[in-house]
Amino acid sequence: MEASLELNLLPEDYRIHSRELKERIGKGEAHVLVDVRPDHHFKIVSLPDALNIPLSSLESRSAEISSALEEEEKRKDSGFESSASLYVICRRGNDSQRAVQLLHRMGFTSARDIIGGLEAWARDVDPTLPTY
Repeated sequence: MEASLELNLLPEDYRIHSRELKERIGKGEAHVLVDVRPDHHFKIVSLPDALNIPLSSLESRSAEISSALEEEEKRKDSGFESSASLYVICRRGNDSQRAVQLLHRMGFTSARDIIGGLEAWARDVDPTLPTY
């Protein structure tokens, strides 16, 4: 297994641990989860209800994110803040940080990176999730 260099591109408050996200989802928080891995990776394994928008097409597909957030807000009347949260995941947590930087520049200021990506989710939340 190749060693991966973990980037630290974002301030702490732009990031969330997978366990904390699982807890928020469990409490019914209105949210959208964007998986920025390439389509062929997404087909191997993905989290339920994740929206696959590869990092390379994030800017051109921003309307899909806006629509998903609006739909989620209509669907759920959560006890959290009135707007749905936006979370971003990738394989190891590096591309998702780049995506969050880009999303913030695009005006999606609620976007948060899931620290460690799907590998952390498999390790800390769901050990049955396949890793590759």
